[in-house]
Amino acid sequence: MIIILYKIKPSIYQTQLTDFIGLISIEQYDMNVPKDYRIARKRFRWIPIHPTWGKRAPSTTRTLSKSQKRIQDFIDWEPKLKDKYLYRFPRVKIPRFEDFGMGVISKMEWDMHRYLKGFGGFFENLFEFNDFSFFQDLQGVLEDDGVSFKDMFIEDVLAYEMLRINLGFKNYSGIERMGRFLSYPPLFSITHNPKFFPKAQDISYVMTRIPSEALFEFFQLLVKECIDCGIIIPRILIWDGQFIRSNCNNNKKKGHSTYTDPDAGYCRHNGIKKGVGYDPGILYAHCFNRWFPIHFKMFAGNRNDILAFKETMEDFFSQTEYEWQVLIADSEPYSLQNMENIRFKGLIPIIRARKNLKTHPVRELKKGFFFNIDYIPKGWSDEYFLKIYSFRPMIEQGNSYNNTFYNAFRMNTRGMDAAIKLRSILYILALLKALTAYKLGRPNLIMKPSSFESSRNSNFKLMLPYEAQNSGYIYFNSEDVLRRRIKNRYGLLS
Repeated sequence: MIIILYKIKPSIYQTQLTDFIGLISIEQYDMNVPKDYRIARKRFRWIPIHPTWGKRAPSTTRTLSKSQKRIQDFIDWEPKLKDKYLYRFPRVKIPRFEDFGMGVISKMEWDMHRYLKGFGGFFENLFEFNDFSFFQDLQGVLEDDGVSFKDMFIEDVLAYEMLRINLGFKNYSGIERMGRFLSYPPLFSITHNPKFFPKAQDISYVMTRIPSEALFEFFQLLVKECIDCGIIIPRILIWDGQFIRSNCNNNKKKGHSTYTDPDAGYCRHNGIKKGVGYDPGILYAHCFNRWFPIHFKMFAGNRNDILAFKETMEDFFSQTEYEWQVLIADSEPYSLQNMENIRFKGLIPIIRARKNLKTHPVRELKKGFFFNIDYIPKGWSDEYFLKIYSFRPMIEQGNSYNNTFYNAFRMNTRGMDAAIKLRSILYILALLKALTAYKLGRPNLIMKPSSFESSRNSNFKLMLPYEAQNSGYIYFNSEDVLRRRIKNRYGLLS
């Protein structure tokens, strides 16, 4: 693509044939910069010369058009799905006990999950119904490279880190302080060593040695599993950002040119000073009554929205293996180049434009909502276009849980890698809850962040019959007694 930028008259965007065969290259020339002007005039004779520069062309010469037709102008561009079929999605299927529950939990506990509508599941279910062998392989590779984990398992430490985030503790010491009130480690039933209970320095030690790329890769594996299970349907994308406050001062130290977190940047959004931190570009998949994070790319807090959107989408398209049809975003990433790039990938860019654009064909579809009409598909009414755009706030609702429920608006560490790890674990936790709810036959828990909070071991005395039975003891009428205790606990006895 050749881009000729002007300040007063409309800029020129000329698409090349190579852009349509995967060899994308962008040549950009600012005609207000003398060097760019000379190079552009030398390469492209069709560029109109400035009226006050050089010798004027004779009046008999045919004047060239200031714009050039593009290949997509001759393509009858239509979306694959039309009308209500674009935003209608199938419900999540309900599996049987034999599909996922057999050999993991008892039939009685499965029925308790399945039929007690007020029951939200156990935290241990997240690890019983999902495969964490990825971290076993990762630990083997890292230890072969000389990385020491002090005889601790990555899965065990990660389980306690996820418990910390799920409980809303701001730093690693929260779990350690909670342990002073417990007579037994809370996750003894899922850790390799039942007596393992990490201190704050243990969690910090292991988490700093786990590569951020590994946590992001595991997050992507969960996204793929959600798609395979029908929880996520690849169709509608939503882009947005969310500021993450770094654990550093908002002011630079005297005599220093960087903040105490050198990777972070000072964020100002819509005139609001948010502080020093990070602002990732985030992609959610919208599936009507459910929406989930599927990708993100981390940036410093002082990022440019247009460039961040471009880099996020390039990174996403280089990894995704699915076909997407619509991308929705607010006005921050709007630019003609971004709109063209999205449409070139076969998606409909439903990106809100800015009000003060004079050289773009912008129209106000409803009060305060401006859109470039060149990117509205033929046959779409204004009402239908706005209905698709109305899904955009769903990403804000999804991201709001990170701050309001998980209390993760501020990092407890510093650095770009730490920000990627925190955001990856938040999204891993969200997808694990969705997958576990699906495997337990409870689709109503898929979008509920407060699900899987309690522990089956919270009342340790209630677990003594289980422990005795696992040790080989047979006690009188144990199953009936336990069933009556559970029913009495949840008020099911008449």
